[in-house]
Formats: sequence, C-alpha cells, structure tokens
Amino acid sequence: MAVQNGPQPRDSTERRINALTALQNISRTLTSELDLDRLLRKIIHAAVEVLDASTGSLLIWDPTENSLIFAVTEGGEGEGETLKLRRMSADQGIAGWIFTHRQPVIVEDVSKDERFFKGIDESLGYRTSSLVGVPLMTQGEMIGVIEVLNKKSGEKFDKQDLDTLSALAGQAAIAIVNARLYLQIREERDRMLGIEEEVHKKLARDFHDGPAQTLASLIMDIEFIQKLLHREPSKVEVELSQLKEKATKAMHQTRTTMFELRPLALETHGLKVALEYYVKQLRQTENMSIHLQIEGLKERLPHRVEDIVFAIVREALNNIKKHARANNVWLTVIRDKKELSTTIRDDGQGFDVEEVEISYATRGSIGLLNLYERAGMLGGRISIESAPGQGTTVSLMVPLPSIQL
Repeated sequence: MAVQNGPQPRDSTERRINALTALQNISRTLTSELDLDRLLRKIIHAAVEVLDASTGSLLIWDPTENSLIFAVTEGGEGEGETLKLRRMSADQGIAGWIFTHRQPVIVEDVSKDERFFKGIDESLGYRTSSLVGVPLMTQGEMIGVIEVLNKKSGEKFDKQDLDTLSALAGQAAIAIVNARLYLQIREERDRMLGIEEEVHKKLARDFHDGPAQTLASLIMDIEFIQKLLHREPSKVEVELSQLKEKATKAMHQTRTTMFELRPLALETHGLKVALEYYVKQLRQTENMSIHLQIEGLKERLPHRVEDIVFAIVREALNNIKKHARANNVWLTVIRDKKELSTTIRDDGQGFDVEEVEISYATRGSIGLLNLYERAGMLGGRISIESAPGQGTTVSLMVPLPSIQL
C-alpha cells in the first residue's frame, strides 16, 4: 500500500507547483491588461489552460436585468461566438447557483445535478459531463462567474482544481475592477474633451456672430467715411456718430463673451452681483427686454452651487438668444431656507421638448443635456416646459444646507 500510494503526493505536489507557477505568470499578465475585452479573454484562456479543460465560460452580471451574460468562451469548437452575449437569469443553472450563493462548486456528473441547465448544451449540441465553477467577486461585490468544463484527460475536477480556479478568480476580479475603472476614466476623459471641443466651437460661433460681424461692419463704415471726407464732408459727423454706436456695441459684446468665459464678479461677489452684471451686459447687446428678480440672496452660497447655477442660467439665456426670437425674458432667483429656486421664462417661439430630446443623438447639440447634467451635479431637479408658439420656461430647484437666513 505504501508503495502504491507513494507517487500520489509527488504528483499532487508537482501539480500544485505547476499551478502556482502558472498563476504567477498569469497574474503579471492580468495586472498589465487594461482593455476589458482582451482581459476577459485572457482570464478564461488561462482558466482553461491551467485546469487542462476542454472549454470554459466567463459570465458577467448585468444588474439592470439581474442576469448573467456570457462575455467570453474558450474552446468548444466555435460555440464561443454562439454563446457570446447570451443571457440567462442570475439564479439559473449551476452558474446561477454559484452567483446567488457566492460559493464555488465541483460537479462530477452534471446529469445527476438538478441545478444543471440543459438548455445551453442542447442549443449547442455539446455535452457537459463535469465542471468546476467559482464566483468572481472582490470586497464582497459580485462581478460574475467562471465555469470550466470537461477535463481533456477525462478525469474529474478535484479540490486542487477548485483552489487553483478560486485563486485565479481572485486575481481576475481585481483586474476586471481596475479595467472597468480605467474604461470609466477614459470615457470621462473623452466626454470632457467633447465638452471642451463644444465650448471652443461655441466661442468661435459667438465671436463670429457677434464682435467679428460688428468689426467687419466697422471697417466698411470707416472706408465709407474716408470717401465722404472728399465727396460730402458734411455727412461725416453723422456717420462717425453711428460708427461710435457700433464700436460701443462690439465692446459690450466682447465684454459679455469674456464675462461668460470667466465671470470674475461671481468669484469675488457671488451669484447675485454676477447675475445683475450679466443681465446689464445683455441689455446693452440684445434686442429683447430682460426682467430680473432676485430675492433672499443676501449671503453667499457655496461656491459650487453659485458656479453651476450661473452656468445653467447662462446656458438657458444663450439658448433663448439663439433660438427663441423672444421679446421678453423673465429671470427669477429666489432663495429660502431649504432650496434655491431659479426660473428662466421667455415669450419666444417655443419648441417641442420631447422631439428635441429624442433627436439629440443625430443633431450633435448638447444644450439641454448640459442643463440636466449640471442640475444633477447639485442633487437638484430641472424641468423644461415649452410648446411651439408658447414660449419656454426652465425651472431649477437646488436643495441647500439648513442655514439660518
């Protein structure tokens, strides 16, 4: 008996050493991979290779539908592409049991396990005989499940296989979280670059439609006055007076644009003074009456609140200038103990709010989206009411800390 049992510990030790060596190599690969799709493929490839299995699948949990999605599959002679993105309930099959119970499992004969879901095998024409599966989770957060099927040798999976796969899953879960964070950072970077590009385009449009047009007109007027000096000098004084008016308008337009880019009054004196100055500038350049009412803003608000509320007001007024063709705008800002209420209303041509929101993907404009997003940054709520021919009302409610007024 001693002779017969002697080789087994050596075989077991050798397997364990080989598995640990493989896990060390895999760990270096996984920690350096930040592309999520490639990472998932490397994880399942490593799991199948280390356990010498025929095939394996990595399922990712989708919390929106509480389902497990086959993200990647290794082996199985082409079944991987058939299974990719296929969904199953998060409590269905052995994978669902692993996920809901957060426990690893070895199944030596799936035909005798009532948890086994035959639908996958039947749809693929594949026969699963045995499997080992472990949860993918980190710090108690469930990510998904790794399942490895059918050893190539025909042997059954054992506890050492389970321990090896569990160790791999622990490393994989951390790598997946890191890759997701990297993806989020990259998407946020791209979003910020998109916003920056939109700001640059807006600035270029504002200068083109405002000061640049006025300056071009000024140059033409100067050339005309130069000719009048020789032909009809008596008309020069009138032309110079009109020239001065245009130059003054260009100056106000430039100051307004500069103020929108960096409202110093907002930084130094707060929201009330900044809005009063901004409205004063707009009254000098825009062909509409702007009515301003401010109540309760005797004290400064948190800088973040002031910055974002001013940005929302600026965005709403810019939309009115460009699209509304309004004669009047009513801007009301009221602060009480619990919230700051801001309303921007105009008597312009209005629009179909639902239609505009639906068409954002193709129009490439982000005006209304900016309003909603900025309000959300303050935990506030914003509503936009409009209809063709009935003007537009933008209402913003921002909760404030309980401060004695």
